[in-house]
Amino acid sequence: MNATEVTTTATGATAAPRMAAVIGLFYAVTMVTAGLIGLAQPLLGVDPVIIELVQFAPTLGVVAVLLAWRGRWRPPMATGWALSRQVLARLLAVAALCAGIFGAVLAVYALRGADVTYTRPGTLTHSFVLIAVAQFVGACGEELGWRGFLTPYLRTRYGVVTTGTIVGLLWGLWHVQVFAAGPTYAAAFLISAIAMSIILAILLEGARDHRLLIAGTFHTVVNLGLLLLMREESGDVTAMTTFAGACVLAALVTIVSGRTGRNTDD
Repeated sequence: MNATEVTTTATGATAAPRMAAVIGLFYAVTMVTAGLIGLAQPLLGVDPVIIELVQFAPTLGVVAVLLAWRGRWRPPMATGWALSRQVLARLLAVAALCAGIFGAVLAVYALRGADVTYTRPGTLTHSFVLIAVAQFVGACGEELGWRGFLTPYLRTRYGVVTTGTIVGLLWGLWHVQVFAAGPTYAAAFLISAIAMSIILAILLEGARDHRLLIAGTFHTVVNLGLLLLMREESGDVTAMTTFAGACVLAALVTIVSGRTGRNTDD
């Protein structure tokens, strides 16, 4: 079966396509377009400190899926922006979890007597407000694919933790540049991606379709925290492993908290 084929029921009604074909098309387009956009960004003169255009590659992956099965099947999507009481509660959880993650990182640094690489917002090459807004736009462009499409789609077959793990692994492997920093750094990055994906999968569980705002906010706050407090993008293994450990701790807390209020078993 190719990427544009769908199965047909005995009554002749169109059924959903194979999950492997859908995910394969999404991931292939996301990977290829990410490479092309990455090559184009320097030519366009867009400073990656403000926004990395490659973040919109997952959105293009979703577009490819929608076009491939246009008029015959539509995947479950969660892209709402409504600011309900339920969403506000989850945004508060996002704030608490991000504070916990970076608080744990700072605590580890303090215990080790290591210096925190703090960058004051005023010393950045561009306005911090501009960077924050652009980071949010880029994060939403990325999260539309990972959490707006792939997470609810996989959730139709797998449990919430398994879904978060699969999405986190694919999300982490998509950042192919991390492998140039060595196996330890890459492994820590993948662990952090899986942990954050599990956190988001649980936070988004039961949030109906209003997931993009929550996921985009979490992604933005993490990116800004890394920008101001850490130097993990320079290939600092200590920074990356410390951050990964904090993410795993936050994921464990989220799993335990989630299971007290609803079933997150696989």
